[in-house]
Amino acid sequence: MRSFITRFLTPLLLLSTAIAWVRGGTQWAPSWLINVGGRNSLDASVTAQLTVGILCAAALSLLFFGGRPGIGRFIARTALLSFAFCCVATIASLVAAPTSAGSQLWPLAYPAAGLVLCVWSYSVVNRPTTEVAPARRGGVWLGAAVLALWVLSIGIAVRIPIQNNAPARAGSAMNGETVLLDYVQWQGRTLPDTGLSRLLPSLTALTLEGRSIIVLYSPECGHCREVFEEYFASARENVKVIAVEIPPAPGTVQLAGDNLGPIHCAGCERLSLPAGKTYILKPPTVVVIEDGRVVCATDSDWKACLGAAATLSAPTP
Repeated sequence: MRSFITRFLTPLLLLSTAIAWVRGGTQWAPSWLINVGGRNSLDASVTAQLTVGILCAAALSLLFFGGRPGIGRFIARTALLSFAFCCVATIASLVAAPTSAGSQLWPLAYPAAGLVLCVWSYSVVNRPTTEVAPARRGGVWLGAAVLALWVLSIGIAVRIPIQNNAPARAGSAMNGETVLLDYVQWQGRTLPDTGLSRLLPSLTALTLEGRSIIVLYSPECGHCREVFEEYFASARENVKVIAVEIPPAPGTVQLAGDNLGPIHCAGCERLSLPAGKTYILKPPTVVVIEDGRVVCATDSDWKACLGAAATLSAPTP
């Protein structure tokens, strides 16, 4: 049973997942994984391609070398633990997503089934054994073969076209009075593609030419004020700065200590998202646009976007 799981069942699980992603596009990739890629400046399609390459490399390693007790069990354990972690992370992201319970049922079934299969397979593979591993021969050549297999698998995978169809699911989507603004999906897209132009139509004309910086902020956000004080305390030439206020969610009660007063942004264009909606977004989110196309977006590593903008645009004397 252990040999069957190591050499056939685990590779089948990994390969079937890879095939599903290739055929279904990035909509099959979990949102948390796409977000991880986005934080490393990777497009959703590239993130999916790299993951498919890793899945195929692990599966082929088990098919070719799973018969060796040492390396076979090591790869199987690592692959099963990683796959189980991905299933748990996917389930957590689906449960936290602002969707109805009915629409979550089928998406939850796939990672849940994968998690159960992983746990069972790992328990079988990890059972104590009395089998004696054969003497190590050709260890260097074996390592080189495994490395070559991984390089070849990932190299081929990144050339496989994977349709980027995730924005309809995880991009800027409206669900009743809830609006999800996922900046990770905005990289490389035009502003209308991000969904912001549907909320603020004037943004398209404001950012169509030259370099523009959009800062989505909340008046009660202390980090937002730090960003404005650090980067926008004085007006800058050749850069258009647009401060977009995120209004409070409907029914939110504002406490007296929450009112920090207006933010200071020299020379900024000031806009506000439409009131009456709940916006799923972590402020401050900074979006840098070059000639109408998003070149950088982040909600935490502001220096990655604003450092370059500050260097290219000196303060106005």
